[in-house]
Amino acid sequence: MDSIKSLLGNVWNIKTDIEVDENNIVEILLKNRGYSRGFLNSTMRNSMPDPYSFIDMEKAVERIYDAIVKKQPFAVLGDYDVDGISSTYIFLKFFEDIGVDCVYTIPNRMDEGYGLNISNIEKYKDHLIIAVDCGSSSTEELTYAKKNNIDVIVIDHHTMNYIPEGAVAIVNPHRPDENDDFKYLCAAGLVFMCVVGINRLLKQKDFYKNVVAPQLTDYLDLVALATICDVVDLKGLNRAFVINGLQIIRMKKNLGLRELLALRNKSEVNAETIAFFIGPNLNAGGRLKTADVGVKLLTTKTPAKAKQLALELFNLNKERQELESLMVEEAVSMIDEKLNYICAFNPDWHVGVIGIVAGRLKEKYNKPTIIICCDKNGVGKASCRSIEGVDISKIVKKGIDAGIISSGGGHAMAAGFSLPVEKIPLLHGFLKTEIQYDSKPKTFDVDAVVSLSDLSLDFVKKMEELAPFGQGNPSPIFVISDVKITCSRILKDQHISVMLSDDFGNTLKGISFRCMGTALEDALLNSRNKLKILGELCISTWNNSCSVNFLIRDVAEID
Repeated sequence: MDSIKSLLGNVWNIKTDIEVDENNIVEILLKNRGYSRGFLNSTMRNSMPDPYSFIDMEKAVERIYDAIVKKQPFAVLGDYDVDGISSTYIFLKFFEDIGVDCVYTIPNRMDEGYGLNISNIEKYKDHLIIAVDCGSSSTEELTYAKKNNIDVIVIDHHTMNYIPEGAVAIVNPHRPDENDDFKYLCAAGLVFMCVVGINRLLKQKDFYKNVVAPQLTDYLDLVALATICDVVDLKGLNRAFVINGLQIIRMKKNLGLRELLALRNKSEVNAETIAFFIGPNLNAGGRLKTADVGVKLLTTKTPAKAKQLALELFNLNKERQELESLMVEEAVSMIDEKLNYICAFNPDWHVGVIGIVAGRLKEKYNKPTIIICCDKNGVGKASCRSIEGVDISKIVKKGIDAGIISSGGGHAMAAGFSLPVEKIPLLHGFLKTEIQYDSKPKTFDVDAVVSLSDLSLDFVKKMEELAPFGQGNPSPIFVISDVKITCSRILKDQHISVMLSDDFGNTLKGISFRCMGTALEDALLNSRNKLKILGELCISTWNNSCSVNFLIRDVAEID
């Protein structure tokens, strides 16, 4: 494998020296990812396991069936991100379709924090409570529920170090006693599996004699949405969820999603549409106001209301973007470059935006990043994003055991926690000890080196047979060699648009996002020499005309 060092100090690992074209690109991409051609045939039929293959799923399904038969009302308690919103909606939609009463609540990020809380358990004590995308670490709350004879079912996918007592059932692929087959599922995928199990049992019990059975594939739009936005691996069942869910989204069956998409100035709907438009807008409610806005958008049946809610989320997301830019600028000024991690604190930062800021800085500096603000009670609230080789959820757990962190949890790459602000100096000492890794340059695994003449629409369409791209199936990265930048311009004070050309008259439009203030800025604006350009290919549609664009990620000089 050849390697190249870029102007930014990054390393490019070239995976193949084979000359690629539209005839062999699919085979090369599959080989680079370690997949067989069967990867291309991820269908619901050949990917779906029996719902009961998950520990406690049968318990959950039977208890839900019992509540349906006895007409006990349901209360779904969800998280405030896209996965939690989607999981909540799927249950609301299913219960509505079969004529069963169901209410929901999602905690306010600013006032209630993440996960289950005792006040909501007490409020819905006469209901069968289903916690979605949360609950796996709610030991105190589940103990309270059991002590007070309140039944709670947990359907979650967050990391579990132990199994708390008190729940009727805990369905989570990360249970210590669960197998590894479906650890990549998000909560909405598990909720869909649960609904499939309930639906099957209802059929077996002749429930649908007088009730029209729901079309469960119609729920896959929200499963796809959550799967992409929660950044879980797009392989196996997840790949099937997204492929089929995108088809449902394109049909625009959900009124709320239809109105939200109407605010976008592009017609195509793909995984990128979800990741960079639908997801951020739905998340904006939970970040700056309340996630109820997102659930209401998805569940409304009134066109005027859908339009109003979509616009509200759209405007909230614009406000979020402005806050994010300001917070990133402030956090950058606090970075100690000598440390192998980033930890920045401002009591006045918005708790709903710190996670995005942490992600931005982690990407820019390739270091584990922790951003801390205060809630209205003066308690420190932190959001963490990490890099390969540093499991931030384990570090949070150690911080709790050490008495520095009050509570928290998450995944290997993303976590959150609370702590008293007076313990932030202690936190720094703890992080210096615990965050240990070999500092390495950022690496890009390059699928192939290509020429401008190869990059036709047919080439990109062939490449997209492996789509949707995302976590676990990254968008292909290519290097274009021996090109010059013939013109460049700055867009919105942070992006740079360029025209690439070679010695044979071939040209290609390229763009680098958020590159102002980085080493890329000088290379893209001022270089007159031949360069190697690393990035991703995409198809741009404008006025019903399609063209190939190159999303520039890095630049290297010709040897």
